Amino acid sequence: MIAGAAVEILHLATLVHDDVIDEAEIRRGHASLQKQFGKKEAVICGDYLFCISLAMVAEISNHYSQKLNVYTQAMTKICLGELRQFKHNSDTELSVMNYLKIIAGKTSALFSLAMYSGAIINECSDKEARFMGRIGYNMGMAFQILDDCADYESDVAATKKTVKHDLAEEVVTLPLIYAFLKKPELKHHIRRQQLSPGEINEIIAEVVKVGGVSMARDVAEKYYLKTKKMINTLTEENKKLLMNEILGRIWKVEN
Repeated sequence: MIAGAAVEILHLATLVHDDVIDEAEIRRGHASLQKQFGKKEAVICGDYLFCISLAMVAEISNHYSQKLNVYTQAMTKICLGELRQFKHNSDTELSVMNYLKIIAGKTSALFSLAMYSGAIINECSDKEARFMGRIGYNMGMAFQILDDCADYESDVAATKKTVKHDLAEEVVTLPLIYAFLKKPELKHHIRRQQLSPGEINEIIAEVVKVGGVSMARDVAEKYYLKTKKMINTLTEENKKLLMNEILGRIWKVEN
């Protein structure tokens, strides 16, 4: 329970800092922390959550033969993922490979950490724990790509606001990368200093129309199928059922 809570608190800390960096006003359908209380306050709150999370891991780490040093490794990957994304903001030449590297740090590192830590807590061997970590990695990749696709397809106002904000801030995700490949002239619109709400709506519609979303979903499906194949090699039936249920929920919710 403590390890799971530590990972979730780490996740919350990254979201708080994310919203400050992106100047996001909405988080999960509500005003973000930085919108409600200010950027300085949000940064301190995010730092505080990081400290709490680390303290929880330190508290339990000595009880296990395999130390949870992967926790700090995951934090490093998350930070590098954020830096890589920041570097590529407004980069209309962002490659699929670099996009995948970004989400590997931002999202998959957390999924991998959660799975690995759970295996260690349940006294699995190091080999088994690392295998579970790889399952988490691939699951996280599928989740993030599907989430980026859903931003373009959802009719929910809060979700639409997210993708409109991303476009306004020139954040490039996989559906947009594939849309650029199909229709290079879209890059010209993204490069404009200021996009009007109407222009953003046109870009969203065009990304769907040219197949950017469907192509991105195909990539997500590859990660989904790879994850499912790995899960089905597990020998414990209960573990296999639980992991397939988690994977199924991700696929169902994001489709």
